[in-house]
Amino acid sequence: MDGQSISRPERSRQFPDRVIVAILAILMPLDALADETSRCADLKVLVEQASTKSVLLDAGASLAATLNAEHCGTALTQSGSRELHCRWSFAYRAAEAEATQDRLASDIRNCLNAAKVAPEQGVNHPDTYDQQLFRTEDAELSLSQKDKAALQRTFVFLRTAARTK
Repeated sequence: MDGQSISRPERSRQFPDRVIVAILAILMPLDALADETSRCADLKVLVEQASTKSVLLDAGASLAATLNAEHCGTALTQSGSRELHCRWSFAYRAAEAEATQDRLASDIRNCLNAAKVAPEQGVNHPDTYDQQLFRTEDAELSLSQKDKAALQRTFVFLRTAARTK
């Protein structure tokens, strides 16, 4: 023999790597689909609870866990009904805040088949403010992003209430 091996170990190592890459390429979209399906289910739970017109006072803690929010709670609206609201907090003007708002807006449109409507006018003096309003058959949703320089935080808020028809 001339000192060369008949088997080529570098080739045998490349084949499994290619297989692994191919498997990951197939599974990654499935993982994203599962994540999107989970997010849709979470939003549907939020709207279902808000649409009951008698939101449970203790719904906040379970919703925060479900939506991976910093805090969720209930509040009394001007009309006397209850609304659900969730808050996400980020470093001041963090790109992650805008990405979260964009993802939530996309999920609201796609998962809930919600129509976008003109935003409200009143705000509580944030440095910057961006609000999007949506309506489904049963609920009204408000999604907003607020920069608060004094707190060095950017907040994303999602409010959901039963739709008054």
